[in-house]
Amino acid sequence: MYFMSVLKEENSLPSIDVSPEFSTPNFGFDGVDIPAWLMILVLLAVIAIIVVPIMVYSIVRSKKTNEKFVFSTKDLVYGAVCLAMSYVLSFIGLSLNLGGTITFASILPVTVYCYYFGYRKGAIICAAYILLQLTQNPFIVSPWSMLLDYVIPYFALGFSGMFAYNPSKHKKATGSKRFALMSHRGYYIGLAIYIVIRYTSHILSGVIFWDLWYGPAPLGYVIGFSFGYNSFCLIDWAIAVASSLALLSSKTFDKLMIDVSADGRNACAASNSDGKKSSDGSMASQADGLAHTDPGTEDHK
Repeated sequence: MYFMSVLKEENSLPSIDVSPEFSTPNFGFDGVDIPAWLMILVLLAVIAIIVVPIMVYSIVRSKKTNEKFVFSTKDLVYGAVCLAMSYVLSFIGLSLNLGGTITFASILPVTVYCYYFGYRKGAIICAAYILLQLTQNPFIVSPWSMLLDYVIPYFALGFSGMFAYNPSKHKKATGSKRFALMSHRGYYIGLAIYIVIRYTSHILSGVIFWDLWYGPAPLGYVIGFSFGYNSFCLIDWAIAVASSLALLSSKTFDKLMIDVSADGRNACAASNSDGKKSSDGSMASQADGLAHTDPGTEDHK
């Protein structure tokens, strides 16, 4: 009995809170422990890392296909609406006192935008979403923790547009006896990539910065606790996936997004044939994901 009590005392971890309380997400910067100028510098560097590859890819693609990448007024309006919806939904949920929030499908509007409008435009919206998320009680102890806890996870939302919406595949799926959601499998592949990146990033952050937050502990315990605690993002992701199943199976929503995509593509085709831009200034297809190919305008008549 004495040996067991000594062993229990040595293995106890009183400095680590294993039963976090929940609170409502709100504004605040009390958890930021780095200078504001350093935080801004890191954000500018991240934005540059995001923008430069997009510009290079757009230039190369423009030379090959004569398709110019333009972030039109319509793209901006839809992006602003999706950003606002995601930001409002991020305040509806439970925020853990050690960091992290379980929301009601807050990532859904942004991921849907990335899926229908493509990876490049989605990356711009994700960059804006990162800035918005940093206004909700961020907990930052170093520039690297900011990258692992905020920048990488929320930028990974853009992968939902890697396999962008393809109207021709959707028409084949909905025109046959196949279930319509099969035409949106690219969206769910992107969501799967997103959650793997986000979960891994959160786990690494918990392991690397654990001593800075809660004091020393055995490595095995830290890794196990980080896996368990950060599983909150899996719950948040599952809620978004369940909500998307209802949304993407809706005929009304399908018709709305088909009209949006068809309008953008028809405008692109008209501008290529006439040598003029469309009314909203866009000469690019509406969905420009990395794995997307333009099916033409015949499928939208």
